[in-house]
Amino acid sequence: MTRGGDAFQSFGVRIGAVAFVALVAGIVLGWTPLIPVSVAAAGGLYGVELAIADAPLDTAAPGVAAGLLLCTELAYWSGEERTRWLGDAGDGLRRAAVVALLGAGAFFVTAVLLALVDAVRTRGLAVDLLGAIAAVTVLATVLVVARGPRRQEN
Repeated sequence: MTRGGDAFQSFGVRIGAVAFVALVAGIVLGWTPLIPVSVAAAGGLYGVELAIADAPLDTAAPGVAAGLLLCTELAYWSGEERTRWLGDAGDGLRRAAVVALLGAGAFFVTAVLLALVDAVRTRGLAVDLLGAIAAVTVLATVLVVARGPRRQEN
C-alpha cells in the first residue's frame, strides 16, 4: 500500500482492517465462510494497488500469492482443529508438510509465470483473454485447494 497515494492508503487500511477482522472472526468463531472473504479482500486490495501503481512487474507477487494461500490453508486447518477426533500419529506433521509444500509450490509457480510474462511481451486481445482465463483458473484452483475435501458427517 505504500506505493499508492494518501487516499488509497486510507482506503487500504480500512479494507485491510475489514479483511483482518473477517479472518479473525472466521477462525475464532468458526465462521469458515468469512475466510475466503478475508483472503479475497486482501488479494483484491493488492490487485487494486497494482492497477493504480501501473508498475511493469511486481517481484513481490510470488510472495503475496504464497502468503494468501498459506493464510487460507492455515485458517481452514485451525477451524478443523476445533472438532474432536483422534487421528493417526504424525497427522499434524504430515499436514504441516503438505501446507508448506503448497506454499512453496504457489511461490514457485507464480515466480515462473512472472518470469514468463517478463520474457514474453506481446500485446493484443488474445493475450489479454488468455491472461484473464489464466488468472481465473489460478483463483479457482486456490479456492478449491483451500476448501479441502468435503467430509460427510454421519
